Amino acid sequence: MSFYFGEKTWPQLKEYLVKDAVVLIPVGELEEHSLYLPVDTDARIAKFLTDQIAEEVEDEIPVLVMPTVWSGYTPDFVGKWPGAMRLPPQVFIDMMHGICASLADMGFRKVVMVDCHGQHAPFLNIVTKLIADEYDMYYVVASPLVFSAKEFNAVRKSERGGVSHACEWEASMMMRIDPDLVYPELFTDVDKMEYQTDFVSADSALGGQKVVWSSWGIQHTEHGALGDPSQACVETADVIIAAVRKNFKDFLLQYYRNNPADRLFPHAQ
Repeated sequence: MSFYFGEKTWPQLKEYLVKDAVVLIPVGELEEHSLYLPVDTDARIAKFLTDQIAEEVEDEIPVLVMPTVWSGYTPDFVGKWPGAMRLPPQVFIDMMHGICASLADMGFRKVVMVDCHGQHAPFLNIVTKLIADEYDMYYVVASPLVFSAKEFNAVRKSERGGVSHACEWEASMMMRIDPDLVYPELFTDVDKMEYQTDFVSADSALGGQKVVWSSWGIQHTEHGALGDPSQACVETADVIIAAVRKNFKDFLLQYYRNNPADRLFPHAQ
């Protein structure tokens, strides 16, 4: 049976409301991904991994998957290459707030935004605060990169600086999802992140970033990448997928079962 929100009738959605279903929103973006990955890489990965998460949990908890969000915020700098959909930050916040508020008005108490675009986290976090204040519902933002970092780092082939944008993590995933859209012969490490200090991690998977400072403003990029995809492979993608499925399942089971007895959720009644 399908877990896609858009394929349900309203009586079927009402049944999911009674079950207190978790709604997953894949959040991606369209923007350049250097010479070798398609511009819909973030959106494609978001849909694929959200489907994987839903498949992993659907036998244990009720779950619905929303259509993929494919347009959002990316810095103006990225617009120097064709392909970027650049919504202003407030427009993106308003759009995501509208989607989440619609779900809250229906009565869905548990929503997880599966964030697969590095620029979106602060704006999605604002949306969760707005929804909490307006509905007393506590939605979640979660990143597959963060949820898979430990397992990915155990098998990765790139050095620190290899993972940020159009990197080993994303290239490996795209080689698994749709290899016909990937051009490995054009892989290059020329845009590997080199700038690393006690305050700047230079690698999204390894953590340690102590300041908010955009990588686009730290060093030059030749082709629009920030990282090293040169040793990406499907075997690495399989490790990522397994980690995302397991770790999201562990979290979603906790999230679904968390119903503090001293809180009221009038919109769910």
